[in-house]
Amino acid sequence: MGDTPNNTYPITGIQEGLGPAAGQVPLRQEIDAWSQNPSNATQINLLILAMARFEDLKVEDKLSFWQVAGIHGQPLVPWDEDTQSQSPGAGYCTHGSILFPLWHRPYILLFEQRLYEIMRDEIIPSFPQSQQSNLFAAARTWRFPYWDWAQKKSRPGFKAPNYDVPLLVKSANVDVLTSTGKQTIPNPLYSFKTTTPMGDHGRYGLQPIGGAPYDISEATSKWPPAPGPRTQSQWVKGVQNYDETLLAKPYIDCSPRTSAATTPFRPPLTLIRAAPPITCLWKTSTITFTTGLAEKMVDIWQMSLLPPLIRSSDSITGTIMICCTLDNIDQQCAIWQSLNPDAWFDDPSQQLTESSGNWSAPPGTTDTPTTALAPFHTDTQGTYWIADDSRDWTKLGYSYPELQPWLPHNARSLLLKQSTPAAFSDRGPSDVHHGPPIVEENDYVVNVRYERFALGGQPFTVHIYIGQDTRVGTAHDFSIPVHTTGGADGCANCRAQKSHHALSTGQVPIIGALIKDVADESKYLNSLERDSVEEYLKTSLHRKVTKVHGEEVPLNNIPSLTVSLAAGTGRHYGDHSRRSKYHSYRILHSVTEGRPGGYVREGQIRR
Repeated sequence: MGDTPNNTYPITGIQEGLGPAAGQVPLRQEIDAWSQNPSNATQINLLILAMARFEDLKVEDKLSFWQVAGIHGQPLVPWDEDTQSQSPGAGYCTHGSILFPLWHRPYILLFEQRLYEIMRDEIIPSFPQSQQSNLFAAARTWRFPYWDWAQKKSRPGFKAPNYDVPLLVKSANVDVLTSTGKQTIPNPLYSFKTTTPMGDHGRYGLQPIGGAPYDISEATSKWPPAPGPRTQSQWVKGVQNYDETLLAKPYIDCSPRTSAATTPFRPPLTLIRAAPPITCLWKTSTITFTTGLAEKMVDIWQMSLLPPLIRSSDSITGTIMICCTLDNIDQQCAIWQSLNPDAWFDDPSQQLTESSGNWSAPPGTTDTPTTALAPFHTDTQGTYWIADDSRDWTKLGYSYPELQPWLPHNARSLLLKQSTPAAFSDRGPSDVHHGPPIVEENDYVVNVRYERFALGGQPFTVHIYIGQDTRVGTAHDFSIPVHTTGGADGCANCRAQKSHHALSTGQVPIIGALIKDVADESKYLNSLERDSVEEYLKTSLHRKVTKVHGEEVPLNNIPSLTVSLAAGTGRHYGDHSRRSKYHSYRILHSVTEGRPGGYVREGQIRR
């Protein structure tokens, strides 16, 4: 590893700490579980020291925290290449693209690799020679942790687990062991601070956006107050409102039945659950949160209300937080890839175009497995990463607790028998069958579709009810006003999506709720047969839309909203290492057609 001014920086992943088994690589662990394990104390200490050094590098240094973070958006300048933006106003990140998880793999590797290099080359050599062997051993097996935000955490003083941000990021100061002994230092995971306003860095300076004074900020924040004269000092000094974060709508509504409906709509996806596997981004969005996680944590939790470098790395604003969140996305994508090892998008029929483009791709570019993942390079000679390079994460020097194929058990069997990330749990009918080896039953899902910028970029939630009071799931829209991120003129990608009436889709499985209603004698649903369910849901299936803080939105205010019921077949296996299979879905039009927010036949989308 390493870099010189005239060479490109090679992103290879940490190729240390491998083995002893063939193919064995160190694991990225859940950040709270990792940080609370006493055996990891040395790695935690190294991470904090390395992060502090990383953040202290000069803005002009290509490998500084500032510039690495800035790859994602502001200050909208090239990194490790001499290029001009192919989509003015857009950064490098592939939001809304089929390449989303593949681009973020080398991006997180870059953070991981830089921190390891600082540990290896700067931190450890400063310690006495007698301590260095153990420190190097700890560094070689360290990998960047992920944050399973959907998992409730046990905390001292609380009887029951609850949602919380990682413990490592909550304290303003932290005790560390340095080469000269124990010291208390500002926690680099708590907030990133600068000695001058963030707009005072020439071409690398930040611009104010949408009234938010990013240019005068000298520290990053989490959930700061609305920008204005009375709150300017908080924006300058930084504020960490964790309690506000945890009271945000995405957390209040968080449940395994929640769908993050931020996947860009492209026909034919009327029946998402029945759609063929296209890529890790598409399918992971189908079965869980993938892009939704990013949009939830980037657009809502971090970026829509945070000081700089907002869309600049999803990382300057949240330092380790957004990196850990992107790790969580990468983990879920890797899980889906493990379950579908032959699925890829080398077939032209599965390749999608960039609707709005990014720094390195103009609008209309078709993404393929050989598409360059700029600005990342594999060597010092300017060879770009391509999507194919991101396919096998183990070759990049890491894996996750659920994905250890070098163990004696079959990888798929091990994966499905172990606990999975919280956002995956309790997903459907396969959890309720323990009888015959194979069971086939009717399956029902509610599909939700709408214009992403239906409320001018204000995020909203579509609630699905069976009956007036029983909410069975939600679909979240994580859009943001187009003027609040990106360059001085706002987010070019967002502007393009808004002008093109970009559609988003979500899905709510309801079979579990229907099974409960069949068993409830007070309900008039007697079976899961299609005729019975269709008749029952004509009067029982309801929808409601609310803004972030709970204000209800009249359905007529979102004419593009389309909620429909799809019926198909689920095939479930007594062997829980085998995944359930779903097929033969069709829309039951009569359930919602003709009602506000109901089904609209193709070609008749309301606007």
